[in-house]
Amino acid sequence: MVADGVHILLSLTLVLLLFRAERPEPYLVSALAAAFPDIDIVIFPLLADLGYGEGILWSHRALTHSLLAGVVVVGLLAYFGPWRAAAVGFGSHLAMDLLSGGVRLFAPIDDTLYGASFDWLFLNTLTAAVAITVILGGLLAMKYDFSYRVPASTPNPVLEWFR
Repeated sequence: MVADGVHILLSLTLVLLLFRAERPEPYLVSALAAAFPDIDIVIFPLLADLGYGEGILWSHRALTHSLLAGVVVVGLLAYFGPWRAAAVGFGSHLAMDLLSGGVRLFAPIDDTLYGASFDWLFLNTLTAAVAITVILGGLLAMKYDFSYRVPASTPNPVLEWFR
């Protein structure tokens, strides 16, 4: 079980590394997409209490963790920001849950649980430590404008070496 905060941290880190966006929209849609799949923890028990949604597909890591839900969520969040950032957020959530117990990727067509089972506490700790380090580094780089600068003088051509 990966903590929701770690899902969001990982998605923000990936958006920072991949897009280096200076606008807030990619970070917003990525965080929302990373948090969305775990809405089944709140919604599905309420539906079950009302008599709706019984069965394995209405459990945690089923419908909301499927590729079909990913397409729907990314499509909806594309209205608010870049769809690639939303895809990174949702995909990072699925990847972490695949490593920490598995998900039903092809629900509702197939209810097979895919994934591995690593220690969730170790996974949370390691991911949070890396994500926080990268985010802080990215914020410092934005503040102090760290960037690779091309040297002002160009190197001599190879033929000049032989003179």
